[in-house]
Amino acid sequence: MIIATRTYFGTEVFDAWAWRVPFLVSFVLVAIAIYIRLQLQETPIFEEIKAKGQMTRNPWREAFLSSNIKYVGIATIVLIGQGVVWYSGQFWALYFLQQVSKVDALTSSYIVGAALLLATPSLIFFGWLSDIIGRKPVILGGMLLAATTYYPLYLWLGTVTQPDNVNYPVAIFIIFILVCYVGMVYGPVGAFLAEFFPGRIRYTSVSVPYHIGNGWGGGLVPFVTSAAFAATGSVGYALIYPIAVPAVCFLLALWLMPETRRVSIWEPVEPRLRS
Repeated sequence: MIIATRTYFGTEVFDAWAWRVPFLVSFVLVAIAIYIRLQLQETPIFEEIKAKGQMTRNPWREAFLSSNIKYVGIATIVLIGQGVVWYSGQFWALYFLQQVSKVDALTSSYIVGAALLLATPSLIFFGWLSDIIGRKPVILGGMLLAATTYYPLYLWLGTVTQPDNVNYPVAIFIIFILVCYVGMVYGPVGAFLAEFFPGRIRYTSVSVPYHIGNGWGGGLVPFVTSAAFAATGSVGYALIYPIAVPAVCFLLALWLMPETRRVSIWEPVEPRLRS
């Protein structure tokens, strides 16, 4: 929407007042989202727990001040790795084009936008793949690939996006690969989290790891990478955080993260994980 508005009105008009147009249009999207949310019903397992009077009286205590805290810790490790891969492959790619390769804002947005359109189905594909081979190998595979290939991929991206000589197909292809890593870690993670926690405290248990992983782990990527590049002018130094964090999370999750593919989310407590 932003790209379309900027293209239609032109840079000067967009900077003057047309930047407000996407915000106004977003009210329509908010209305649609509210309508969809109002049509949703509670899950059968939650309704069953509620009908049987098995609702937790203090979900915070049960989720974080009990043995469940170790599962929260494991989920946090997984989600920090996922969050860093997501932000590094999607948001820093745009920053890289604009600040490192000095590609103008509109062109860089077109490149990233095209790659996103092409790679978005990877979320569905890797979610489907995790139904077949498991959540763990797909998610950890995304972390491992990100940690081992970010440096050469970003160096390659730099060589094909010189200001006056942008190789659009190759640039889009490279960012397509980066976003596919996002699909690997993000596509199965919703199923993993739902299967990992019991129904009575599922939402409470998921909320903290999710926001730590994406809000802090992933959210620090633009700040850390930008600061490192501004201070050193080195892509290698800028990529230390995006490479080191998924690598560490991969190693920890390799030993701590269970496979949940065969766990039923319709059971209040899963004995296989809770034993």
